[in-house]
Amino acid sequence: MAVEFHASSPLVPNRKCYLARYSSRLNNDAWGVVDVSLESLFPNPLITYRRRPSGCLIERFRDGL
Repeated sequence: MAVEFHASSPLVPNRKCYLARYSSRLNNDAWGVVDVSLESLFPNPLITYRRRPSGCLIERFRDGL
């Protein structure tokens, strides 16, 4: 997927990159989501930065929320 990142400063330009997103259900109450930059697989000479892998864990609260 193509994404664009915006910083909260007018001095930092917007950045575009391509990510692969993987999500997996870990159990009945939890999901894991990971984003990995595709710039290492498909280099672009115009991009001078590299995103590191990132992700999150989504868990349901026991009280049903």
